[in-house]
Amino acid sequence: MKAQLYLYAIALGGMVAACGGEKPKPVVNPEPAPAPASVAKAPLTADSLKTSQDRYSYALGMDLGKAIANVNVPIKLDYLLQAIKDQVDTSAKVLLSDSASEAALQDMLLQMQKQKELDAANAAKKALEDQKAFLETNKKDSTVKVTAKGVQYKVVKEGTGLVPKANDKVQVHYIGALLDGTEFDNSVKRGEPLEFPVTAVIEGWQDLLMNMKEGMKVKAWIPSQLAYGEQGVPPMIPGNSMLVFEVELIKVFAETPAAEAPADSSIQSNAAPAAESATEPAKADSSEAEPAKAEPAKPEADKTEAKKADVKKAAKPAKKK
Repeated sequence: MKAQLYLYAIALGGMVAACGGEKPKPVVNPEPAPAPASVAKAPLTADSLKTSQDRYSYALGMDLGKAIANVNVPIKLDYLLQAIKDQVDTSAKVLLSDSASEAALQDMLLQMQKQKELDAANAAKKALEDQKAFLETNKKDSTVKVTAKGVQYKVVKEGTGLVPKANDKVQVHYIGALLDGTEFDNSVKRGEPLEFPVTAVIEGWQDLLMNMKEGMKVKAWIPSQLAYGEQGVPPMIPGNSMLVFEVELIKVFAETPAAEAPADSSIQSNAAPAAESATEPAKADSSEAEPAKAEPAKPEADKTEAKKADVKKAAKPAKKK
């Protein structure tokens, strides 16, 4: 949008240049005779736009006005209007050459950029102050929990499943917004949950997910230093923005399922009852389990004897030949 005014200036200048020189300039209705000082000119209303010329003249002004409204440096409106009159009037002389006009517009663009950076810095400073004040007040709510890294969250629905680890993958539904309520993303509206590795998202999300259980739904407040920091993600997320999320952890895809985890005798001694009842119900009765434990070497001895017998049988036919 920064160059839009510049383009408009070029377009208007080009239009005039195309119609200038030996060619006739656009026909501009002469100014009506000045009204007596005692009679004020009535302002235009919607009813004033009766003809096609009325409407497109006003529409052109609207279009130019939209561009000017986005110029974030001071504009002298009376100078602007005078330049428009001078540019389209067949008898008027413009006050700047084309090169001087271009240099002035370049200077305006430079000032616009500086002002934009200043405005962004001021907004970022205010955002940091606002989120600090909010978080200080919010953590006083007894229902709000705070992670070790500083993410605040409130449980909307409890979960009972797995807690994701850093190397796991998760499936979630979420709604993301700024502190003022401006929504910037919503998987619920899209009707499509998102799947991603835990480490593939911002630090605040990682911290939050590893404090949730499968099936849990929370509302969370992620400080800017755990999100997109001073830079933000313009234009959706300004610098130093605290992010407000509603997150539902639908599914955890563990990288190493529990059944494949390496055995550990110290852990097995504690977990044995549950594991045996689930995978080896026959061992639940200790009287049935004892025989198998008492004679672990017997099958090997039987195999050795069987091998000797096989060797003798195999050797006899060779001796007969």
